[in-house]
Amino acid sequence: MLTRGDRVLVAVSGGPDSVALLAALVALSDALAIEVRAAHFNHHLRGEESQRDQQCAQLVAATLGVRCVVGDAVPLLSTSNLEARAREQRYAFLGAVAESEACTKIATGHTMDDQAETLLLRLLRGSGADGLVGIPAARDGRIVRPLIECSRQQVLAFLTADALPFCEDSSNGDRRLLRNRVRHDVLPLLRSINPNMVRALASTAEILAGETGLLEADARARLPAGAACLPVAVVLAAPAALRGRVVRAWLCQRRGDLRRLTAAHVRAVVDLALGQRPSASVRLPGGQRVARQYDQLRFGRDAAQPVDEACQELVAGSAVCLASGWSIRAELVEQGPQRPPDLWELTADAAVLPTPLVVRRAQPGDRVRPLGMRGRRKLQDIFVDRKLPRAERWSMPVVEAAGEIIWVPGVVRSGAALITAETRSSLRLIAQKTGIAGG
Repeated sequence: MLTRGDRVLVAVSGGPDSVALLAALVALSDALAIEVRAAHFNHHLRGEESQRDQQCAQLVAATLGVRCVVGDAVPLLSTSNLEARAREQRYAFLGAVAESEACTKIATGHTMDDQAETLLLRLLRGSGADGLVGIPAARDGRIVRPLIECSRQQVLAFLTADALPFCEDSSNGDRRLLRNRVRHDVLPLLRSINPNMVRALASTAEILAGETGLLEADARARLPAGAACLPVAVVLAAPAALRGRVVRAWLCQRRGDLRRLTAAHVRAVVDLALGQRPSASVRLPGGQRVARQYDQLRFGRDAAQPVDEACQELVAGSAVCLASGWSIRAELVEQGPQRPPDLWELTADAAVLPTPLVVRRAQPGDRVRPLGMRGRRKLQDIFVDRKLPRAERWSMPVVEAAGEIIWVPGVVRSGAALITAETRSSLRLIAQKTGIAGG
């Protein structure tokens, strides 16, 4: 997970797992030749208890001699799917801090018990092998879970031995949450049958991860390189048990992620390829569609979704103006890494960023992969969280690179083409509101 010279940002909630992780990495920092930083994100969801957790995290970091960056949540205006949206905010914060602190890795305190709970939860929900893989030990080459092979019992023993303070989250005892019922009711029952149940479940997840990785690699290898369409013949040539994975791999390439895509959607696309209708189509979430055009499957936007055709290309040394009154200019900066002062500017590694860029208005159904997050998120939800007035939302400009939204000025930046220590040439984008909206 870690290599010599890494600067590791530890996500510290104040709970036992994250406190133990921070202390362990500090103790190992000389042997591993790494630097350690800490970050705490205060969601302000539990009143005084949230403030207590923040103070605990800061105290532990100070005791260990580690710099700790604290962030505050943007109030969530809706309580729907609160846990998932809070997680998105937290990872976006961690990604931004990692960039500002020049951290190469982000470490979270997931343990073997978390792995066992996750596997059971997904099993109860009817997940296939991909879901039963559980929590990956490392993700995207940046997120790492050094405690994933340590039990919660080991964590508590370590904290006791070192007399380290930590806080207990009172919501962990709320049995209205399914994870807590699994933790407090199901796992103890399973331990009475097999005392090593947690390790057995974690081992199952590890085995499935290896097997699933091989199947995914096989499916990706069957896709034509760089092809926008999926030949029906590719689906037909795959073994029946692998056809769904081939379709999933292709859709992941075209969509950027598999969020909201269910097994039923994948089966429908497979059936589309196997069927006899040469011009049928399947509707996907987010106003997307897969259409069969004789011997090809083509991915695109549902014709019923509004599309703004006023797209303009943007290259270094130029500027574009939208009818909404926004202008964005681009300039090449021949110097080392820089960090923009705020979200009204963006700097990107010019050698990595696909060009030309495209500037257009935001559209309903747009999704972006915010910095520090694994998947995509609706712009609509981000606008709501940022309290952007409804009248302004769909006049906001977005900047795309190779079909992916990389920036919405003043709102969100993606993780594409980040500035690193190796960056020698940067593309700087600067946004301004130049006049009255005309569109």
